Order: sequence, then structure tokens, then C-alpha cells
Amino acid sequence: MQARSGTRKAKRRRSNGDGSRSQQGTAVPTWGNALPSRSERAELKRNSIFREAARCFSRAGFHGTSMDDIAERLGVTKAALYRYVPNKHEVLFATFNLAMDSSFANLDRGEKEGSNGLEKLRIALRGYLEDLIGKLGHPVVLLEDSALLPDQSRALIRRRDEAERRFRKLVGEGIEDGSIAPCDPKLAVFALLGAINWVPKWYRDDGEWTAAQVSESLVNLVTRSIAAHPDPHRTGKRGGGKRRSVTTQPTPQGEKK
Repeated sequence: MQARSGTRKAKRRRSNGDGSRSQQGTAVPTWGNALPSRSERAELKRNSIFREAARCFSRAGFHGTSMDDIAERLGVTKAALYRYVPNKHEVLFATFNLAMDSSFANLDRGEKEGSNGLEKLRIALRGYLEDLIGKLGHPVVLLEDSALLPDQSRALIRRRDEAERRFRKLVGEGIEDGSIAPCDPKLAVFALLGAINWVPKWYRDDGEWTAAQVSESLVNLVTRSIAAHPDPHRTGKRGGGKRRSVTTQPTPQGEKK
């Protein structure tokens, strides 16, 4: 009986919290792989922290936001946060990197799907902006890079410079193929990204427009300034929500129209 009891205890010790079992340190899939693994759950929690932190930074700024504020928004204790992130600077750095990941992914998509330089640029900018104000949680911290630690700042600058180089390449390609009017690609990209990166400052999830509507309308608006043949009849009627039809530049929520 004692040996059998000891075997049962050993089995329980090898059991994971989600009911899956471990053998020699390796998790055995259970429940038909319907449940995320422990590492996947941890990653989901980390991403939740980054999204909510981005919203807090958007409202109060980096220095005006504490780990207590982030924990309160998530409905957890500050101690729980420290199980997944070491400090607030790492949270800030992670939100920057998620935004940069989005810019590279959408540049890849634009380069693959667009038929000319302007279309590639629009696809990349639309996807990037929709991510910023949608799944990434409004990381207006993009405007607060001075709060990064020196080594973090250097790493971010390298990634940002590479993204801007690729955006400039698309502008140059558009000039070559005739879809974009002759202009200084560097100045054009600064202007376009400046407009895009400011949107999280005023956009609200519960406002008049969906993320898809804002990204479609605003990107069409700002890229008309460099288009060789602007289409005045193009409107932002892309899918993703039914809150409001958008045909002109969105008015920042809270301002009078």
C-alpha cells in the first residue's frame, strides 16, 4: 500500500496545472492540444501586460505611470507583474519592440502584395497603424523614447533606422514607377510616420471609429500628399467595423467638429 501510495504522489507531482502530464521533464499534450502550454500562457500574460502598459503610458506618460497602475488595470497584484517583467523600463522597451515588429511585418506584407511603390507604402502604413491602435494597445510611448535606458535606446534606434530605410525605399520605388510624385523620400517618410505615430495619442477604443476605419482613412489622406495622381473619390470604407462611415480625415475624439 505504501509503495502504491508513493506512486500516486509521484504522478501528481508530474502533473501540470492544466491537467497535462510531464515525462522526464517534457510536457505530454492532453485535451487534444486545445489548451495552451505553460510557456504559451506566460507569453499571453506578458503581452497583456505590454498592451495595458501602453494604454497607461498613453494616458499618463511613462513617468506618470507606476507598476501599481498597470497592475490595477489588469486586476492583479504588483507582485504578479514581477513574475513576468523585471521592471517598468523593460515594459517600455517591450512595447517599443512590439511596435517595431509590426512595422517590419507590415513592410513585408506591403512589399509582397503591392503592385507599385505607392500601393506598397499604403499597405504597410495601414497595417502598422491598425496594429498600433488595435492589438498593441496604443503605444504612444513611441513618442517617449527618451525614457529608455542607453543600451535599450541604441537597440531601438538601430531597428527604427532600418524600418525608416525600408519606408524610404518604397517612396523611391514609387517615384521611379510614377505612382509617387518627385519628392525627398526622407522628408516624406518623416512626415508620414509623424502623422501615423501621433494617432494613438487621441484614438479611443470606444470612440466613433474602429481601428480599421481610422487606419484606412488617415493613410489614404496623408499619402495623397505624395501621390502622383491623387484619387479624390477614394474613401475609407474598409471592413472591420460599422461605427461610422469615414470619408474625410478623422477629428480627434474629444475635439469639436
